[in-house]
Amino acid sequence: MKSLPNQTRRLVRWVLLGVAAVMVLVVLGAVILAYGWTQFARTLPPLKGWHRDRPRSEFAASDATASYDLTAYRKQEDQVFEELDTLIRGPWASEVDGRFNRFGAESVCNPARLLNRNWNRTYVLESPNPVGGALLLHGLSDSPYSLRAMAERLHGRGYTVVGLRVPGHGTCPGALAAVSWTDWTAAVRVAAAGVRKMIPEGAPLVLVGYSNGGALSVNYALEALEQPGLPKPQALVLFSPMIGINPLAKVTRFHTAIAAVSGDPRANWSALDAEIDPYKYGGWPMNASVQAWRMTQRVEERLRRLTLAGRIAELPPMIAFQSAIDSTVVVPRLVTELFDRIGTDRSELVLFDVNRAGWLENLVNLGFERKVEPLLRTSNGEFTLTLVTNESVDSVRVVSKSRRRGAWSTNALGTSWPPAVFSLSHVAVPFPEEDPVYGTAEATKKTGLPLGSLSVHGESGVLRISDSQVLRLRHNPFFGFTADHAVEWLGRTLAHP
Repeated sequence: MKSLPNQTRRLVRWVLLGVAAVMVLVVLGAVILAYGWTQFARTLPPLKGWHRDRPRSEFAASDATASYDLTAYRKQEDQVFEELDTLIRGPWASEVDGRFNRFGAESVCNPARLLNRNWNRTYVLESPNPVGGALLLHGLSDSPYSLRAMAERLHGRGYTVVGLRVPGHGTCPGALAAVSWTDWTAAVRVAAAGVRKMIPEGAPLVLVGYSNGGALSVNYALEALEQPGLPKPQALVLFSPMIGINPLAKVTRFHTAIAAVSGDPRANWSALDAEIDPYKYGGWPMNASVQAWRMTQRVEERLRRLTLAGRIAELPPMIAFQSAIDSTVVVPRLVTELFDRIGTDRSELVLFDVNRAGWLENLVNLGFERKVEPLLRTSNGEFTLTLVTNESVDSVRVVSKSRRRGAWSTNALGTSWPPAVFSLSHVAVPFPEEDPVYGTAEATKKTGLPLGSLSVHGESGVLRISDSQVLRLRHNPFFGFTADHAVEWLGRTLAHP
């Protein structure tokens, strides 16, 4: 240092001081993060058996050998649910507090006794003369039940349908805390091959994905272009697809280290709500967010690679149904990362606008428009855009406005916004109003489990379920239009490959 000129020595000192300051800030930030994270974890209720344990025979990517097929997957799933039942009737029984708990053997929330079958499990709806095959992929922490209505609609149209239970789902939150996104993608490959074998040669294969299942559907379509041995899908139908999620999700990957340092395993969880939902976990492990973030990163990376290779046109046509306001996924990224890349009007994005009735004029936050509307107006893609919105500010009646090849058309849907509903939500899109769990009050009378029509009032923070479970819309008042439009789009698209 002494041999250096004065100016150089001063510059080196400033650089070293700057590096030291940055390191101090990083360490300080890490300490603050760890402290805040630990303090939050201590506000959560105690872990239960269904958080600490899980069925150990769950499918993993390493199980998918060359001879492993969908039949083997379902046989392995039988073992998973036998283990789950043993845990429910054994060590977990003493931890069930109250009659509203999906892990209570006799509870109204127990999915094994609620409807005609346990819809948490993989199901197959075979058609005697299938016009095609449909593989349905549910969302994160959900189960195959979430696409039940669409499965029944497609089966009624002659499709053989498989609703896959993605590994880590449909059993207990502890299973989701241990799963990897590579397990999900491996299971999808097994199921897609299984569906392909069930339908005639030349019949189309369709993937239907909801939320994280939407990301899995797109990922599989990309994999099928990279790996010639995989059956190629001819079309994708997506509901609230998880293409781009909140970047904060990647911070959750530090959960294991923070739990180890703090000595509190609750640091591995972001929510430990009551398990009253038979088809969706109340507990949310940090691992779920980590794996979802890795999944979306993988999809975005593959999309960019395909674009650079000039092969994006090889993707199958797709239609997505998406609420314009969505607190789970980043809606603009659905446009920029996926639909803007698609160079054909055979693909379509259907956006459900907010309720623009005059009485909501200054009550609804329209900040989302600043990010979404400019993208739609200046979009580079040629995809068809359909907006479901009020026919006017003086009306709650709803119309669809479609832009195809630069020309707009408007169609009345013959339906209206229900009273007190100001928007759709991420979770609502694939569920009809008639759903016996997530539907209207009238629809849920048959199960006595009104998760889609809860209306309770009191002080916030008192109930052992999140406020969003009461506020967030759980069913789609425009599901009739959604299902009809999806089926019509499939018929038109598959007729002219």
